[in-house]
Amino acid sequence: MNDSRTLVEHFFRHEYGRLVAVLTRSLGIRNLPLVEDVVQTALSKAIQGWGQNGIPDNPAAWLHRTARNLAIDALRRIQTERRLLSSECVEPSTSNDVLNATLQSYEEVGDEPLRFFFLCCHPSIPTESSIAFALKTVSGFSIDEVASALLISTASAEKRISRAKEKLRELGTELAELDTKAIVSRIEAVQLALYLLFNEGYASSNGDSSLRNDLCNEAIRLARMLVEVIPCSKSASCALLALMLMHSARFEARVGRDGTIVLLEDQNRAQWNWSLIREAMLWMAKSASGDELSRYHVEAAIAWEHCRAASFDEVDWKAITDRYRILAEIQPSPMVQLNLAIAVSYASSSEDGLNLLTQISAKDRVRLRPWWDCAIAEIFHRLGRTQDAIAHWQDAIALATNFRQRELIGNRISNAKTTTLLE
Repeated sequence: MNDSRTLVEHFFRHEYGRLVAVLTRSLGIRNLPLVEDVVQTALSKAIQGWGQNGIPDNPAAWLHRTARNLAIDALRRIQTERRLLSSECVEPSTSNDVLNATLQSYEEVGDEPLRFFFLCCHPSIPTESSIAFALKTVSGFSIDEVASALLISTASAEKRISRAKEKLRELGTELAELDTKAIVSRIEAVQLALYLLFNEGYASSNGDSSLRNDLCNEAIRLARMLVEVIPCSKSASCALLALMLMHSARFEARVGRDGTIVLLEDQNRAQWNWSLIREAMLWMAKSASGDELSRYHVEAAIAWEHCRAASFDEVDWKAITDRYRILAEIQPSPMVQLNLAIAVSYASSSEDGLNLLTQISAKDRVRLRPWWDCAIAEIFHRLGRTQDAIAHWQDAIALATNFRQRELIGNRISNAKTTTLLE
């Protein structure tokens, strides 16, 4: 049963958005709530059925077929109920044409998940709401994960998702209606959604694992598709793909054998995947072909500084600081401020980094926690202010939502206390 539950959880992450996108394309955006319900039901059936009868030869196709049949049965029930209630008419989205239509088989599924991202990012919907909705609907994020990705409260995340869903149903635009003009106008929002999808996989905000390869791999797959099928997005999309590849190259070294988080300064760089880094540099070269300078160009350049250094001590923190200052100009955010302060603490002095951290507004500190607490604790620790460091680590561990994050912070506290006793 545990094996089947683990596999279903994997497929929830990998197949959820694909199933929603495929069924929505066939049944219409107005039937999105029904689609989400039947996909959830199909996953529940998988947990029960696979535990009793074994895992099917093609689990993804089984989920697709089950969800498809559940959707058709649900639409038939709706039609029957309406006839019994003498409804004046049947909405086009639940007509016999839909019921009799041939839904795509699993093998015919193409780029629907990527197209669904574009559908979510409608210009009539605020970008922050579109992205929240896309992460929840296409990527299977929980409300807490959406809130963490966007640095907002869960209540705000729920409101954004609800508003975007209602607006999409009101607009009634379908996946098949997306033309070139619509796609071009939504590229930046889709790039950001994929960026946040990768980030959640790279530093998971919930659960027992700090790294979720399934989310990262899906983000990379969609980013590759973005570069291949939409040439006009090439510059920033190439930079985004390069950034993802450079971070994914460090996966093996970033997690210990027991699942613990390994900090960048402690990683064995020989374990980094240099094949991925070389591929990332090819995409970086392609991204330089235009005159655009996006956040992804700058962040990829920062990642490259870490990759090219032979050791943590040889990292060019001055170059990284300069790039963060550029990023702060073109894409200002509390997280950029935080990372700039950390870079300055290495490039200049711990005191200068601490000064920048304390300049972050109280409102933004709340949005950044527990990362702000961890950053200031590390600087206090380097300055020899051990008790101040421990106090901030304790604040951080109380706020951390991921088991591995709490484990790492707990180890930092224990080590600091041990060092104090030995002095």
